[in-house]
Amino acid sequence: MNLAVLDFETNGYAGTSVLSASSIVFDGAGNILDVFNRFYLPVEPFNHYLTRVHGLTPGRLLAVRGALSAGYSPYFIEDWPELVAFWDQWDVVGVVIHNARFDMAFLPEMVQAVLPCWCSMRGLTDLCALPKKEGSRGGGKFKWPKLGEAVNILCNGPTALTPPEAARWAEEAVADRQAHVSLADCFELYRIVARLLVHYPQLMRFKPLRLGFRTPPLPAGPFETSISPRQDAFTRALLDLDRRLRCCPAR
Repeated sequence: MNLAVLDFETNGYAGTSVLSASSIVFDGAGNILDVFNRFYLPVEPFNHYLTRVHGLTPGRLLAVRGALSAGYSPYFIEDWPELVAFWDQWDVVGVVIHNARFDMAFLPEMVQAVLPCWCSMRGLTDLCALPKKEGSRGGGKFKWPKLGEAVNILCNGPTALTPPEAARWAEEAVADRQAHVSLADCFELYRIVARLLVHYPQLMRFKPLRLGFRTPPLPAGPFETSISPRQDAFTRALLDLDRRLRCCPAR
């Protein structure tokens, strides 16, 4: 049984562009099988507020695409079938997403209808048991955990679950991660799911979601910009994480 984790960095809410799409496929023992990690340009103006959140400025996107010798479309709206083909290639039976109702809305409804997924944000609420303060989102008496909160409880803290050997090896191989880019978030989510497969497999109940999909406008022509690629510590760390994760897959 092969599963995948998925995370997007985007240029806004549903109906805007995906800037990076990352997915890690692994088997029931936690062995990483393959990695999908691609970067895209938006078809609308950059949301500079969000670049302060995920760090993917136009210059950094151009630099990473150039360093990875990207031979795919510069726009996710044209490239999403490649992500689906990646999952099909590995016979993925379910995809885990933290806040699935956000990320899945960036995939066409035809994909949503046939892709079983599980939202770890909602599904881990009772296990993480974080007190619900006024204004917190979540059902019942506990709030929905952020990804970092779930990682600290289930992977890092005194209540951490013991990982399977494959996940322990991957964690040692990858070591430090660059914060809040899609591939780093995918790896943190993989760490959680690998432990759940050992200790709480019954929590993961996969089913398709059906969300409204708003298509970003197709680009009128090739991307034109006066911005130069920007290589810096951020892009070097991102590329190093990509390299280290691609050394993990089992052969």
